[in-house]
This record gives sequence, structure tokens and C-alpha cells, in this order.
Amino acid sequence: MDLEQIQELVVDAESSTSETREEASNMLVFGRITQWDDELDDVATQFRGTFDLIKPQRNRIISELWANPVDITFKPKDGAEPETAEILTGMYRTDMMKAEEAMETAQQDQVDCGFGAFRFVTEYESKEDDLNNYQRVCVEPIAEANNVVYFDSNAKKKDKSDAKWCCILTTFTKTGWEDFCKENGINYEDNKEPATFKTPNRTNSYFWRSKQDEIKIGEFYYREKKRERVLIFEDPLGQVKSVYQKDIKEALDELDELGFVKVGEKYKDKCTVYKKIVTGEKELKKQRIAGEYIPVIPVYGDHSRVEGREIWRGIYHDAQDPQRLHNFIMSYTASAYVKSPVEKPTFYDGQIQGKEIYWTQAGDHLPYRLVNEVSPITNAPYPAGPIEYSKPPQIPQGAAALIEMTRRAVTDVTGSTLDTEQMLSGQVTEGQIGEVKKSQNMETFLYQNNFALAMKHAGCVYASIAAEIYDIPREVTVTNPDGTETEAMIMESVFDDESGEMIMINDITKGRFEVYADPGPSFQSQKEQARAELERLYGVTVGTPEGNLILLSYLMLLEGPKTDHLRDWARNQLILQGLIEPDTDEEKAMLQQANQPKEPDAATLMGMAEMLKAQSNAKNDADSNQIDAYNAETKRMEAISKAQKLGVESSKIGKEITGTELDNLQKLQQAATPVTMRVH
Repeated sequence: MDLEQIQELVVDAESSTSETREEASNMLVFGRITQWDDELDDVATQFRGTFDLIKPQRNRIISELWANPVDITFKPKDGAEPETAEILTGMYRTDMMKAEEAMETAQQDQVDCGFGAFRFVTEYESKEDDLNNYQRVCVEPIAEANNVVYFDSNAKKKDKSDAKWCCILTTFTKTGWEDFCKENGINYEDNKEPATFKTPNRTNSYFWRSKQDEIKIGEFYYREKKRERVLIFEDPLGQVKSVYQKDIKEALDELDELGFVKVGEKYKDKCTVYKKIVTGEKELKKQRIAGEYIPVIPVYGDHSRVEGREIWRGIYHDAQDPQRLHNFIMSYTASAYVKSPVEKPTFYDGQIQGKEIYWTQAGDHLPYRLVNEVSPITNAPYPAGPIEYSKPPQIPQGAAALIEMTRRAVTDVTGSTLDTEQMLSGQVTEGQIGEVKKSQNMETFLYQNNFALAMKHAGCVYASIAAEIYDIPREVTVTNPDGTETEAMIMESVFDDESGEMIMINDITKGRFEVYADPGPSFQSQKEQARAELERLYGVTVGTPEGNLILLSYLMLLEGPKTDHLRDWARNQLILQGLIEPDTDEEKAMLQQANQPKEPDAATLMGMAEMLKAQSNAKNDADSNQIDAYNAETKRMEAISKAQKLGVESSKIGKEITGTELDNLQKLQQAATPVTMRVH
């Protein structure tokens, strides 16, 4: 692809979106510079104030985008490992946490004019260590992307994942251009004043003025698709292996030795990305870009297509007309009040002659004013007071109604709001608050959904780049959802005991990863909400076991200076109780130590011995008492048996009968028996 073809592609892309870009450029100036159009020179007011009704809604949408970031998750597919997907997700979080400026710039352009963008680049991890050639993925902002970014006009997808090329117009000063040439290996002496590749899109506003010392070049990304033949082999054990046609000569001997035979083939499309730095007259540099996608990510606001042409708009587009009218009415009203003449009385000649002090500013402190009763010339009486007063211009009666109408027209487009004073005073019901929040959420959803779509494509681009630059064993930083960081090894070779071979774990080049985008509240917002809910629950469960668990959970979420010890203590207590799993090696060691039986010291052993001795004595006493009780019970049963034989009444059998009583009974029985015999 030569320079002439590149220029034709960019011109074609601009012609298909020129009107949309011009309107969007005007909205950037309208929202960020001035809301007064220079073409409105016939406006009959010298004072031109700006009473921005859109800015609060714009700030609300941006703040909600920040409060609900898009969480990207990678899922394994086509042979990729789940643990590798988790590591890749953490690597993505780590690199994107450093992209605050790029995200902020893209979202502001997205909301203001409907089109923003950012791009991925690679750079060395260490600029000081010459021996460290590790690269990492970085994110660069693209300011006013509407004016400088051009995509393939034949791309149909909103995220431009199917685009074959993209061009970024970059502007430098002479000093900046010299530094850029040194950093990219371009001969500066031969290109001190390069021809302009293209002038960025401009508005008719006075704000834009061409600078003679600006240098404008083009950074042109394009993809080349190549179809490669893949041969599929299978060994006698059923193991399948695929080899690219270009590598078959090197792998053929090994495949024959292992008994692999060809069982099929297929064709696979693979894209290679290149970047060219061009001026208006020649190509300065060409280089290959890591990954299979163009690393420029577009972010749209209100996006649509009409008759095959793209249209994008921001929040200012539909609200600009009522906003301009509101500014004009407010400015006209202010001018009428500020520049209107002061009310002054009108007198005849000689009516206040000699009494001017009463009608000047110096006489304003006097309690009354005087006039002459008759004319000193004609002796004719003067009127009792001034003839008339000069009147200021009257404000149109419909001005107040028109101001309210323009305010409502802006609200209809940007969304409703609630007055803070009304909410605090209780004049607004819960139902009204809910309806307003619902309306605001619907207004924000458009931007949130399009941003999530852009970030999903960003995840695909990131995974593609990472698969190329993270191709050797190295340690990477993984960021967890709660913001904590851990270290992990990728592309590490370990020995597999089952297969008896060396295998590679955490291989991000193996298989493929599906990208899922989940817009939602940030971890910080979730933490604040959880703290409020735990505080409410603790109030109703205080003093119970559940309340203690809630208190420990609340302490884990504490933030602020000198609260680390409380968080650590609460977490350790929950780990020891088995409610949460330990994460770090220290926590695992603490739990293991707590579960191990402790060896008692000498004092403890002495105490245990005394306790066992006391228990033994108590047991002996209990056994002795048990034996005595048994003997007493035996004697009692024997006494009852004897009593029955002596003819004791049945009611007395269950009572205790002593040995003496039994002896007396026996003596009485023996004395009675002979008497009976003698009677017979």
C-alpha cells in the first residue's frame, strides 16, 4: 500500500462522514469554549452571558461512567486453561489501571460530541536496565478523536473490529517533531519541514487559527490477511497434532518417527498489522505491530447509520438550540436591567432654581425636597411636583415564561434533575425520586452500553497483543477485583509426573479467550454499600453470635489511616472460625498452627496431674459410697424377706425393719407356739 492509496482512503473516509464530523466539532467548541455563535451578529444585546443548563447533566453522565466501570473477564476456549484466563484477566486490570487519562479523554469526547478513542501501544518495562527487554501493554489517549481519527469507511461493526485500516492525524511543533524523529529512528535532517499529510477537521469558530510552525503527519495502521494451510496428523494412540504448512519440513521427521500420519487439513486466516508514518509527500517508516487487530479503540455516544453513512452525536447536539435561546433571553434581560436609565424627574425652568441641593445626590439625606411655587418671571404658579419621570425599558411579560420553557426543553433532552434543597426539605416524595433516577439511568445507559462494547473489543485487542509480547517465562503482576496485587509466573515449564514430560503452564498463547464485559458499580462503591448494609444489620443483631460475625465483616471493610490492624485482626478471626478461606501463605500458616495440638508446659502438666489425682480420689470416694449403699440395700432386702416369713403385715414390708425388731418378732412367735400346743 503506497502513499497515494493511503491518501485516497483517508479522503474517502472523510467525505463519507464530513457533515457529522463538522457538527461534532462545533459541539466540542459549544460545550468547552463558547455557546455563542459568531454568525449571530444581529443579536440585539451587547452582553452575552452563558447560563449552561447542559453541563450539570454532562458531568452527571461522566461521573456515573466513572462510578460504574466496565469489568473485563476472559474465559478459556479452544484448549486454553481456566487458570491462565484468570491470570490474563488480572494482567488486563493491572495495565488498564494506568490508563486513567486515556479513559477520561475518550469518555469526555464520547459524551460531548459522540466520538472518542484511545489506542494500545507497547513499551519496555524498564528504560534504565539495558538487559531487560520485557515489553508491556500501555494505553495512550487520543485527544479530540472526532477531528483526527479516520476508520475504514467499509467497516460495518460499531467497534471497528472488521476495519482494514485506521489513520490518526498527529500534530507536532518543530521541537516535538525533532524528538519524535529521534525516538522512531527517522532522519530528522532530511525531514525538518515535511509536507502536511492532511489538515485536521476544523470549525468556523474564531477559536481555531492555523499555526505556521505546526507539522502534521499521519500514523496509518492497516491489516494484511494471509491464509495459511494447516495439516492435521494423528498417531496410533489417537493423539492429534496440527502443523502449519510453512513448518512441515522441520516437523516431518519427528512426526514420522512418532508414527503420526496425515488425517486432514484446513485453511486458517491470520492477520498481520503494520504501521506506516507518512507525510504529504513520502513514507518515513514502516513497522509491524503486535497482535491481529488495529490497536485503535473507538468509543461512540449516540451512534446510528442513515443511508449507509455513520452519524454520531453527543449530549450537546439536541440541546444546543434551547440552550442558545436560554442564553439570549437571560442576556437580554440582564442587559435591560443593568443598562437601563435611572428614573429621573422632569421640571420646568426655574421650578427648582435655588433649591437644586434638594434634588442632587448630596441632598438625598434630607428628609424632604422643595420646589418654587411661582415663576419669578411670570409669577405663574408651578405644578406641585415634577411634570413626569423618565421610565426604564419594560421587560416583556413572556420573558419569564420563555426562560422556563427553554429550561424545560433542555431537561427533556438531557434528563430530569432534583433540586437539592427540595430533597433536603422533604418536598419531594420517594416516588418522584425513583422516577427521576429511572430517567437518568436511561439517559446514561446509551453511553454506558456503547462504552462497554468498546471495552469488550479492547479486551480482544489486549489479549492478541499480550499473546505476542508475553512469549517467554516471566513474572507478571495480577490485580484482583478488590484492587490487591499478586505475582504470577506465565509461560513456565514444569515436569508433569503423569506424562513424564515437560509441560508449559499459564501459556497465554495457547487456545483462545472469549471476552465478557460487565458494566457495574466499582469495587469501592460496592464496599461503601456493603458497609452501610452491615451497619444496619448490626444494629438489630447486636449481642448475638450473628452480630459478632457482622461486626467482624464490617471491620474488614474499614478504610482510613491506622485501621490496618483492625482489618487484619477481623480477617484472621474469620479465618480461624472457618468462615473465609486463607489467601496468603501467612494466613495458611496461621490456620495450620491454630489447628495443631499444643504441647503443654511444666506448669500445665503439674496442674493436669493434680486434677487427675483429685479426680481419682473423688472416684475412689464415689466407689466406696457406692459399695456401702449396695451393702445397706442387701441388708434391707434380707430384712424384708425375714419379715415376710415372720408374718409381718404387707404394708410394713416396704418399711425399714431393724435387726432388733426382727429378733423381738421371733421371740414372740416362739412364746406363742407352745401355748397353742397345750390348748390342743
